[in-house]
Amino acid sequence: MTAAWRMWALAAAFYLVAIFHRMSLGVASIDAAERFGVTTGTIAVLSTVQLAMYLLMQIPAGLLADRIGPRRSLGLGLTAMGVGELLFAVSPSIELAIVGRALVGIGDACMFLNVLRVAAHWLPARHYALAAALTAACGAFGQLLSTAPLSAALSGIGWTPTFAASGILTAALALAAVNRIQDRPDEPAATPASSGLRIKTVAPVQHPPIMPALRRAWRSPGTRHGLWVHFTLNAPFVTLTGLWAYPYLVEGQGVSPATAATLLAGAVIVFGLSAPMLGLLVGRNPQVRGALSSGVALTTATGLAVLLGWPGGHPPLALIAFVLAAAAFGGAASMLAFDLAREGGGSASSMVNIGGFGAAIIGQAAIGLLVSVHLDYRLALTPLLALAAWGAFQTVRHASLPLPWSSSRA
Repeated sequence: MTAAWRMWALAAAFYLVAIFHRMSLGVASIDAAERFGVTTGTIAVLSTVQLAMYLLMQIPAGLLADRIGPRRSLGLGLTAMGVGELLFAVSPSIELAIVGRALVGIGDACMFLNVLRVAAHWLPARHYALAAALTAACGAFGQLLSTAPLSAALSGIGWTPTFAASGILTAALALAAVNRIQDRPDEPAATPASSGLRIKTVAPVQHPPIMPALRRAWRSPGTRHGLWVHFTLNAPFVTLTGLWAYPYLVEGQGVSPATAATLLAGAVIVFGLSAPMLGLLVGRNPQVRGALSSGVALTTATGLAVLLGWPGGHPPLALIAFVLAAAAFGGAASMLAFDLAREGGGSASSMVNIGGFGAAIIGQAAIGLLVSVHLDYRLALTPLLALAAWGAFQTVRHASLPLPWSSSRA
């Protein structure tokens, strides 16, 4: 493995940790409702606040990625997540738990964008799509840990030890980020001041003013196309596997908790296997990005429509598994959005993230509201179908717009 790929791998390992924290409510939602004495619908507030802070921090995180660099940004993010998870572990009430999840969301916002910055600085442009896809695969492993293994830990050692241990480990990893990550190949690794070693001076990078940089990123057709791809394909995957698929299966379909956790783990495996495959395909054939993302978007929306429209409201388990797998494949394909927007830098990537996670926040909040007024899960999940259908339309529409680098493989 070359030095460039080793540097990317270290940064991607931190993203794995972030995804574990982000998706841990997927199997912990029912336990959380019992711990804090609230309904499952109210637990959606935890995930909504976490994603809302993630969303609100996207532009600041993108600017930080471009200005202070990935090394320090990753260190700050890991610290915030570790503190937030510790607070979540010991919170006796949902109010403090919300604060903890907010800190997790703030720290999480610094992760993916900075992994992409490391990839952009260290790797050739032709490897960028593959690096983004492999980053998603690392995230898939983190999410896999948040399914059956997390469920087993909660059942075995309990709430506080499980989340406290993950919080302490995450805070400790901040030291590894600060001491081991190099922002660019021409930047020396962090060296203790007491070592007496002389460090090569690197000229500071000049950055344009903030508002012109944001306007330029938004005006790029690739940014808007990427935003809609992420809106359509990321939101169903995050909404289902991150929170609502588990209670839908257990409470809405009468599936055992073990079977539900296994189905979620299977979906995550599909996500993890699909992401590198798609990255390799698009890296070699960038011209297929528009058609591929449009096809996956239409398939995802159609699958949700069939699932929610099934007569009697109790579709076969095989159909549910297929829709979860389709959403997972769509989640992997959503990584194409960052390749579409790669010319715009960290600011463009943050705008793309806003599309996907903005839709996820709307979907999760709407579903939680409908569940709280005692609608069944089939009706409660219809906002997600509406978002997927609208996003699929926009994805198809923007796929017809030419990109200035659409045929480039440099």
